[in-house]
Amino acid sequence: MNKSQNIVNYRGIGEVVYTRNPRARNFSIRINQQGELRVTVPRMVSWRRAEAFFLSRQNWVLKKLEQMNSKYCRDSLPSEGESLRIRGKDFSIRLQSGDSGSEDAIWRILRKEALDYLPERVAKLSEAHGYKITGLKIRRMKTRWGSCTARKSINLNSWLMMIPEALSDYVILHELAHTRFPDHGKKFWEELDRTTGGASVGYRKELRKHKIMCFTGENTGQ
Repeated sequence: MNKSQNIVNYRGIGEVVYTRNPRARNFSIRINQQGELRVTVPRMVSWRRAEAFFLSRQNWVLKKLEQMNSKYCRDSLPSEGESLRIRGKDFSIRLQSGDSGSEDAIWRILRKEALDYLPERVAKLSEAHGYKITGLKIRRMKTRWGSCTARKSINLNSWLMMIPEALSDYVILHELAHTRFPDHGKKFWEELDRTTGGASVGYRKELRKHKIMCFTGENTGQ
């Protein structure tokens, strides 16, 4: 019980840092402006109990992360009539019937481009590394880059089109690795490191710089 810190990666949330504080009397969860999560744990409390506390607050955490994305990213969305740049191509943002604003138009453009690109890319990476999936869905997700079901069907966020191709490949390989190893245990990370040529840690750190629904110089023009 002398270990003062424990880091766990949760699907859909990312890394959570558990830190034991000898002066803390109660658990606390803090989320900084970059969306990084830290759980303060009283000195004599087990990691298992600390994780149980965090998981009991998981819905609250997801809601807060989505609110943060909205707060810090919505103001950067291009408006109707402006251009959306996706991997070197410019697309004019035009509202259609049923759109509540430019955000809906942006997601529609991204979905079309994602459907044209991601299925073929998933098939290529699956074949290259010997994976088999039962299905693929391209979705509009505000807090996740992707997910994998127990039936080995993969969901990918159409916002992957707004990040560099190397990072979208990393997300795809992450979900493909889950078809063999459902949790984020040691074997999962070894598998992901194998398929990324030993670069998984670097890609993981780089992906943290990108936020869904945020427009920066890094997100565009790839």
